[in-house]
Amino acid sequence: MRKLSIRRVLAMVPALVVPLATAPAAAASPAHHLGYFSGDYLPSLEMYSFNLNLNAAIKGRKGVPPITTVDAIKWAASAGFPAVDITAYYLPGYDTHTMPTVPTADIMAYADRIRALTQQLGVAISGTGVFNDFADPDTARRALDIRRVEFWTDIAARMGAPVMRVFSGKVPADIGQYGWADITRTRIVPALREVTAYAATKGVKIVLQNHGDMAATADQTLRMLDWVDSRNISVIDDTGYFRPFQAETGLGYDWYPDIARTLARSDSIQVKQLPAGEGTDVPMDLDRLCTDMRLSSYRGFIPLELLWVAGQPGYPRDLPTPPFDQITAFKTKVDTALAETKTEPFDVLRNDLRTLAGSGDVAGPVRGQLHDLLGQADGHYREARPGHAIARMRDFLNRVANPGPRSHLSEIAEQQLTRRMSALLTSFTDVFGGPPADPTPAPPDHRGAPLS
Repeated sequence: MRKLSIRRVLAMVPALVVPLATAPAAAASPAHHLGYFSGDYLPSLEMYSFNLNLNAAIKGRKGVPPITTVDAIKWAASAGFPAVDITAYYLPGYDTHTMPTVPTADIMAYADRIRALTQQLGVAISGTGVFNDFADPDTARRALDIRRVEFWTDIAARMGAPVMRVFSGKVPADIGQYGWADITRTRIVPALREVTAYAATKGVKIVLQNHGDMAATADQTLRMLDWVDSRNISVIDDTGYFRPFQAETGLGYDWYPDIARTLARSDSIQVKQLPAGEGTDVPMDLDRLCTDMRLSSYRGFIPLELLWVAGQPGYPRDLPTPPFDQITAFKTKVDTALAETKTEPFDVLRNDLRTLAGSGDVAGPVRGQLHDLLGQADGHYREARPGHAIARMRDFLNRVANPGPRSHLSEIAEQQLTRRMSALLTSFTDVFGGPPADPTPAPPDHRGAPLS
């Protein structure tokens, strides 16, 4: 039984023992090879967590406790958030379908007020964003969205927001006629190029958010960036929206490798409770997510966004106050995961091995063999050879499964070392290994066939 359980663990992790030159470009980017990050990330409150409550205050909607944008920012500061992400939805005059509905001077004055407030409170503005649809078949509608993005980019610059979030667009009705690649190249990419160039003149960066739409997978999201071909566009890595193209949710999809593949090209990672999407019940593995971040080159803000659907526990319409407790509880979980993953994982395993040896749970030649394998895996990682590190990590698990003659490995030691190394191996393959997903599954007429 012991050997079977470890074989299953090994079977779950692809064997990556290839030279970096043959690995997928996103996975083998030198940006990944900066060493394990043991510093501090800065959580940010994504204001959409208060969406129903903010709209109750802004639009006078009934049936939910209201909160103003200003009060939400003040609460975030009091709750210990170092930053806030102030989506433009909650600024005066915002409208998804039109240009602003109040004078520009009034919006600018409000932006000045927000900037002064955040400076007074000592919190940063991690970003802002709008709703847009660059995949819309209507040329006039896309042109309007470009103008809207450019206007709110001016406001972002005025507030001091470093990035402006945009979407690719909803999957349009004519996807079967033209296919993903054609629509992306002829509609989405030109619009992204235009807003990206404009934002550069304002000192603001455009960040494209994967949203289960035309950017549903890591491959689709990164392909869009490649085609835009600008230093002034990157990704908002939305941990709750990677899924198969045109799927309703991410259930059954291996979303962690997609999250990891986009980290090196992200300027924000939006952390959610449910990686398969709102309305699902699979919780985010925060330890795995934080380890993946620390193995990658990502060093930016981590906005936290809570989403609910009617009937779920904590749904804001069912609460007597805005969801302060729910947001605080999630921040505590994220803070805990960040703290628990700060120590370099190879050091954690060395400490485990030392402690287990001291208690007699690991004895004989296997002790030195496991220590040597850890050193080799760590050394390969530091030399930017993650494929070789993964090979030694698999050897470590095999040695745990087969300690050999004159060696002793207790059941406690086997379970602890297997669990710890298996988790690290999984994160390594998230960040450095695995083939890219098919960006455009072909419909029956093959017009959306995978790109070459």
